[in-house]
Amino acid sequence: MRYGILTWIVLLCTAYGYSQTKTVTGTVSDNMGPMPGVNVLVKGTTNGVVTDFDGEFTIDDVSNDDTLVFSYIGFVSQEVPVGTQTEINITLIEDTQALDEVVVVGYGTQKKSNVIGSVTSVEVEEATNVPTTNVSEMLRGRAAGVQVNLGDARPGGNSNIVIRGNVSVAPGGNSPLIIVDGLPFDNLNDVAPDDIANIEILKDASSTAIYGSRASNGVILVTTKRGKVGKATVNYHGYTTVQTLTKNFNQYTGSQFIDLRREANRNRFTGDYLSDENIFTPFELEAIENQNFVDWEDLVLRDAVIQSHALSFSAGSEKTKVFSSVNYFSQEGIIPNSGFDRGTFKLNLEQKISDKLTFLGIINYQNAKQDRETGGINFTTITPLAQPYTADGELQKFYLGPSNTSVNPLWDQRESVDETKINLTDVNLSLIYDIAPNLSYTLKTFLRNRNTNQGVYRSSLHSAGDEGIDGLGVLSNTLFKQVLVENILNYTPQINDKHSLDLTAVQAFDERRTEYTQLDKSGFTNDALGFNGNATELLNNVRDVSQRRLLSFLGRVRYGYLDRYLLEATARADGASVFAENNKWGFFPAVSAAWKMHMEPFMQDIDAINEMKFRVSYGATGNQGINPLESLGVADDLPYVFGDETVAGATASSRLPNPDLKWETTTTLNAGVDFRLFNNLFQGTFEYYKANTTDLLLDRAIAGTTGFNVIRFNSGEIQNQGIEASLTSNIIRKEDFSWSLGLVFSRNRNEVISLTGELDDEGNPIDITDANSGRRLSVGQSINNIWLPKYDGIYQEGDDIAGSGNPLAQPGDVRVVDQDGNGQIDNRDNVFTNTDPDWYGSITNTITYKNFDLFADIYIVQNATRLNPVLANGELWKGAINGIRTKYYTPEFPSTEYPRPKPDTHLHLFPFAVRDASYVRLRTLTLGYNIPRDTFSKIGLQSAKVYLTGTNLFTFTDFKSYSPEQTPLNNDQNGSAFPETRNITLGVKLGF
Repeated sequence: MRYGILTWIVLLCTAYGYSQTKTVTGTVSDNMGPMPGVNVLVKGTTNGVVTDFDGEFTIDDVSNDDTLVFSYIGFVSQEVPVGTQTEINITLIEDTQALDEVVVVGYGTQKKSNVIGSVTSVEVEEATNVPTTNVSEMLRGRAAGVQVNLGDARPGGNSNIVIRGNVSVAPGGNSPLIIVDGLPFDNLNDVAPDDIANIEILKDASSTAIYGSRASNGVILVTTKRGKVGKATVNYHGYTTVQTLTKNFNQYTGSQFIDLRREANRNRFTGDYLSDENIFTPFELEAIENQNFVDWEDLVLRDAVIQSHALSFSAGSEKTKVFSSVNYFSQEGIIPNSGFDRGTFKLNLEQKISDKLTFLGIINYQNAKQDRETGGINFTTITPLAQPYTADGELQKFYLGPSNTSVNPLWDQRESVDETKINLTDVNLSLIYDIAPNLSYTLKTFLRNRNTNQGVYRSSLHSAGDEGIDGLGVLSNTLFKQVLVENILNYTPQINDKHSLDLTAVQAFDERRTEYTQLDKSGFTNDALGFNGNATELLNNVRDVSQRRLLSFLGRVRYGYLDRYLLEATARADGASVFAENNKWGFFPAVSAAWKMHMEPFMQDIDAINEMKFRVSYGATGNQGINPLESLGVADDLPYVFGDETVAGATASSRLPNPDLKWETTTTLNAGVDFRLFNNLFQGTFEYYKANTTDLLLDRAIAGTTGFNVIRFNSGEIQNQGIEASLTSNIIRKEDFSWSLGLVFSRNRNEVISLTGELDDEGNPIDITDANSGRRLSVGQSINNIWLPKYDGIYQEGDDIAGSGNPLAQPGDVRVVDQDGNGQIDNRDNVFTNTDPDWYGSITNTITYKNFDLFADIYIVQNATRLNPVLANGELWKGAINGIRTKYYTPEFPSTEYPRPKPDTHLHLFPFAVRDASYVRLRTLTLGYNIPRDTFSKIGLQSAKVYLTGTNLFTFTDFKSYSPEQTPLNNDQNGSAFPETRNITLGVKLGF
């Protein structure tokens, strides 16, 4: 009986258990039909399945009390209580959060779906994977139409940003306007990368015209992080980076350099080699005998380390929001004596004083120090037949032998210092007063002080001391001060559900003042204190003060009908102190319209289109990229000797004043389409633009008989036109695994439309050589060009040399094209070579699997051109200096690519050195792991991530240099360029 009762209890319990679990089936669809790959999960458990190709699912072990969660990227997740159901069919709704996302635009924000102009948002999380303070490099490949070119690879260096091509020939006339938290910044690198919340790039006149005269080159809007309502959080981001040399060429080793010198001095007619005694010095012969060669790259360069630490605090209530951060960045240079250290502090405060009044305060403080290598260290071209150190390991001054007075570059490097210190303070205070529910007034004030102190010292042992100077010091100080006041009125009346209106009016005043002082001193008591020591003689004293002011008035109207038809009009008037009295003011209007086609009733049945927005804009912006006082006559310092005294004096400047100087104006037409297709599987943008810049601010050389050398004047027109495309494909969208592919493509064509209108004797427009940049400007050509004969290979045995235009050439010499066929090579045979790339772009892959994420960024530049000064140096082909190793021409092994070494200078080396600088680079590869929260939750850690990043891992290019974007020598050709590096970074991000 007892066992029978026990059996019944077991059976009842089993039956009860089975009665509480069941199998549920169903189908998941959207407005297009069944959806494969949807995650179906029993809430609070790991019990889940994925819908099949037909959108169907079957899930076991489900109880009546369970809730099923249906989720798919790009759609709103749904939770369905099971109850008594065994079949559940649901339709997922598209997540419109992307459309409701708010982006920053000029003087305000806007829903992304309502943006009419060409505005691109940069993915900040991916961009900050690049270990650098050079924020410009973080934009590379992130936005169509934005070209980033390496300017200076040394620690603390920067890059040049060009948006939609060069629209100006004025110095600094192609730099975009930088706006940080609504305020103009003169340097994008003044922002700590970890403080950045959003970056938007404005490219067309519709979006940039509101910034008027400062925005002809595009606008980069940076928004920094702010406090949020909720619990206080503390975040830490730290990383360590190892930098190593990366390059695309080899130098001649000692033995190879000897062969090069021997080949250069070989008899061109008999083929006989001269004896070494006739071509090498006794010192070099001794080095050859002892096999004592120097690898200057190995001697000078080193691996170097970067360290970065960023700590931030965020907290907020309904009335008070605070964000504060401390950042420290330290970078060693791979050249000794170079480095960069920077510490920053930031405070963002938002305080609601009353229901109508809100206070905003932002304080930035930065302290930085940059050390630069001094002198020209030509480790690229310096001879390996040298002795920089004695047998005892001591550095010696004369490294090419006692009879040669050339000074060891390492000696001067040791005996000199170049140090720059920067102190920057920004204070931004704003008040927002809500006059009425739809009317607000904002007073925005901004004060910036940047103090830059540079000290250069050459000791008494430096080569400069050979002139009898006991130490030489150069002290310079630059004080930059900016004051900005803006009054902003915004009105958004509520008309009805069909109409929307947004009105903005701004009055602004911006003043910038720069004070520069330089002292050159000599006769130092000793070297112990460097440039801080006492000196007996003042060699030079320079003082330069400049100021520019800008007064602006602007207005903007946005109108929307049915949230489907959008119209925007902007107008801005700017008065700039840098222009002549009658031309100080410029007026810059713009108008744009957009049509959300996907919201039309006739589009409702086209399920493949989630968004389709057409937009067009037309407007003007200006450029004041000239120095103050260029429209006026100024005096240059010219001291003169009167008796035994040097008396102050002055003379008229070499620049002829131009009282009619006025604004450059860039007028832009932009047409684009934004789309999202097939349940957000594809989303992207395609745009066409054409920008014409008139009244170019040109520098032109004039006859010395006028008493002047150069004049700045307005003349000519430049056109930029191009296409841009960006596409993101969410290839796989599952709960534990996702893969998105991003493509960015940009193509720009630059052309000079007109110049002065003057014609030569043949009726052709006369070219202008820009006195500022040395560029030759010619109608029908790009402003970025090289004007040289066209390289046509290397002369070979059997070629018709006599009829080639260079009858004195020999096999192995450089051949160029005789364009006019007159039998001689001169300027009439020169042709233009455009240095701009045909196109550039990037391919990004983002893959997530559970707690792992992988990001890869490939950057491509196609058909760019650059002149390589090392290959163009005749001393290399004489075997007098080292350089880029090539398989040069010899009679035994005739090369068709590289000329024959010879003792006299080759003709036409510059055309030969014009080289393809296209490249493909694996720029960023990042593998990250998000540590599960449960692992550290007991110590208050909310999030933790470790990552490993490689930067500039592989570069495929034919251009022989340390970087395809720089030549092997620096701009003055006196030293090697600071090499770009390959970086390996290990980092951690923690959230408390």
